[in-house]
Amino acid sequence: MLEALTAGFYVNITRSLAPIFLAVIGYTIVDIVKLNATAYLFATVLSYVVYTYREKFIRNIKKFLLTFHALERLFWGLIPISYYFNVLPIVYTLAICFTVPTSALINVAIFSLDKRTAKKTLALRASLGSFSNILGSIISFIVLYILIGFEKYILLYALSSAVGFISTVVLAFANIGRIGLGDVEEEAKIKYVNVLLFFILVTASSALIGSTWTPHLVRDLGAKDYFAMAVSFLQTATSIFAPLFWSGRNYRTYRIAIILSSIIPPAIYIIKNPIPHLALAVFYAFSFNGVNMLSSFMCAEIRGKDVPFLLTASTSFSQLLGMILAILTGSFTLMMISATALLLLALTLSLLTIPEISIDVERARVYSRIVYDVTISGYSFSTTLAKETTLLALRLTALAFAIMLITFIYRVIYYLSL
Repeated sequence: MLEALTAGFYVNITRSLAPIFLAVIGYTIVDIVKLNATAYLFATVLSYVVYTYREKFIRNIKKFLLTFHALERLFWGLIPISYYFNVLPIVYTLAICFTVPTSALINVAIFSLDKRTAKKTLALRASLGSFSNILGSIISFIVLYILIGFEKYILLYALSSAVGFISTVVLAFANIGRIGLGDVEEEAKIKYVNVLLFFILVTASSALIGSTWTPHLVRDLGAKDYFAMAVSFLQTATSIFAPLFWSGRNYRTYRIAIILSSIIPPAIYIIKNPIPHLALAVFYAFSFNGVNMLSSFMCAEIRGKDVPFLLTASTSFSQLLGMILAILTGSFTLMMISATALLLLALTLSLLTIPEISIDVERARVYSRIVYDVTISGYSFSTTLAKETTLLALRLTALAFAIMLITFIYRVIYYLSL
């Protein structure tokens, strides 16, 4: 929890400032989306690698956690400087990628606790992280308002990275003992597959909103960069109390959070005056905190050793899905429509397949089994198809090189014989 308290400051500045910084240096909303799509594509591939070798990571959890924890903070701090050297896309992608193993291993440590303690830890980490987030938002707002020029971004990122390393030092003294997670039964697998599908839909919607909202305020509505940071500040302030509100609630209460979330994207598009967006920021943070905590709480209850890694992989994939949808839609209007559709689909999925939220528990169990079977079958087919396609591509490449080599040898022999 101390790690979350110190890391919140760093996370707020680096993540909240990134879309504002990119918009200021000339990136359009589509450019920002494409950059994020590339970064999360590599992050998704890395999450698969981490999942594949999860046993090795678990055996040496503290060593790997500290390494990736530090690398993540290093590369986020280098983002404004990397713009000078024309390597911003590479540095940004590496910064995103290193969050994958860091998040997975922190989740492993938390989910290893008993169910009640794990839920309490998740709620307190979210609240404490948001508290230090506020300090980050206040400092960002002051610096952006007072200073002029590119140097203010270098200052903020350097400061946030330095504070971020304090959380790494704190983590070095943490007692991360033996991980008590094991395999789960099929019923639990059915549950977490449906929860993860719900989480993917919600997070993909959040990715669309998070990567385009502040650039929309700056580029389309003419708001200053410090006003965009004020929106982030209100989200952070709300996130201090929202986890405490949602923690311990009956799972069916979370339907309210999902419904409230689905109202936000159309409101962001319809309202052209930047001022009301401050109120939208409060509703956005409050509702999405509830939705995210629902997914985390249900995953913490399952306690499977695969779940923390699958949760992290789902996060990367959902971010990638959100960016792909943004690229395909191409306009801010369609992006917000897509974000709303994803949330409504998540609400429908939760009501049909998650017994804790569903109106009809018995039908939810039947539907969850159907979705599970379809999902697993689709995954197996996709995996097999990907492997076969890769092998075919390698064979065709080898054949092409062989034909080229034979042609080259033939021509050499032909010219030598002249």
